[in-house]
Amino acid sequence: MPRPKQMIKRADIEIAERKRTCRFTGSPILKGSACLVVYDGPRQRFCYSQDSALQMIRQARARLDELESELSKGGTSHRA
Repeated sequence: MPRPKQMIKRADIEIAERKRTCRFTGSPILKGSACLVVYDGPRQRFCYSQDSALQMIRQARARLDELESELSKGGTSHRA
């Protein structure tokens, strides 16, 4: 039986070992701060500050809840 496809990109929480820049806001992520790292490919990784990451996680959770609700009802989403 095939394994279900993963809907979420590879992501990790890392502690910055040097100054990084938030991909969303352009603000600095200071050395020693936790940040979200999202991998878009084998050599592409993007860092997001804690505030941006929390906002992204909330939006993703809301969208996944919306999809789950639509599937549970047996309806279709009209969202593009």
